[in-house]
Amino acid sequence: MSIAVEEVLVELTAEQLEKEGADRRERLQMTWPIWNSGLESASGEKDFLKKYEGKVLFFTNTTVGCGNANQLEVMQWLQDKFEDQGFSVIGVPTNDFCGAGITKSNHKPEKFAKGITCGMDSKEYSEEVYNTTFEYSEMTHSNPNDLVSATVGSAPGHNGVGEPYGEPHTFWKTIAGQSEHIFSYNQRNGIPHTSDDYYSWWLNLGFDGGVKMSGNYEKYLFDRDGYLLKNFNCQVLTYDHEKMVKDQAASVGSDLGMAPGRSVKIFWEEYEVVKAAIQSALDGELSLLNPKHPNYVISN
Repeated sequence: MSIAVEEVLVELTAEQLEKEGADRRERLQMTWPIWNSGLESASGEKDFLKKYEGKVLFFTNTTVGCGNANQLEVMQWLQDKFEDQGFSVIGVPTNDFCGAGITKSNHKPEKFAKGITCGMDSKEYSEEVYNTTFEYSEMTHSNPNDLVSATVGSAPGHNGVGEPYGEPHTFWKTIAGQSEHIFSYNQRNGIPHTSDDYYSWWLNLGFDGGVKMSGNYEKYLFDRDGYLLKNFNCQVLTYDHEKMVKDQAASVGSDLGMAPGRSVKIFWEEYEVVKAAIQSALDGELSLLNPKHPNYVISN
């Protein structure tokens, strides 16, 4: 299986390099458990992640109508399978990628034709279209990578509708900080970031590249003590198409088939890999950033 990947090279000014260095230093300081990041629920509950202490958590950045939104159905499968063992999916809405109006849905078009405006919008869409039961946070700004702006045809640092990225929420800064430590540890110890172990190209990208996000539905798995274990690319677990688009096509006798670049074989391999990672976390696997880990190390 061969997929061409376009690489975007960004020339940084001295000022930008200095800022990137400052941003990295800030990320490296953020080593606290994820539930200490001050995230509110979609309904306004303060620090709502604290009630999940001791559980394995699986975070994903969400919106409405995105081509990756079909992953919500799959994530509900995971919620149903593992919830009784102390696991939960958490949706964290953002408009930082395509942007409101590009990501939109035919579900309640009077409301969602313009995308989402708050966390409750994403929660409502998810529950009504995909019958999800897991919880959602407030709307946030996140950590898109440089390729995102180029992919959606916008200037660097802007989403698909030309809006500049806002300051990332402490939640996303915490994830970026933990990701930075794991990436740096692997790099220092000669552990490859990518592989040829899988049929899925997206799994072969590795599980430590989460400092910057590549799109809607990036996924992060945390151990029971709130420390990052693995990052899964935004395409991992995509099966076919957004449900309303798929249903509309079916109503006129059209079958859209699998999403671009996807296959049944790719999907089920990814699903089994994600399931195995969750089960391992539930069985007690610890993040390298967890002080309980025998090889615990924080790089500076």
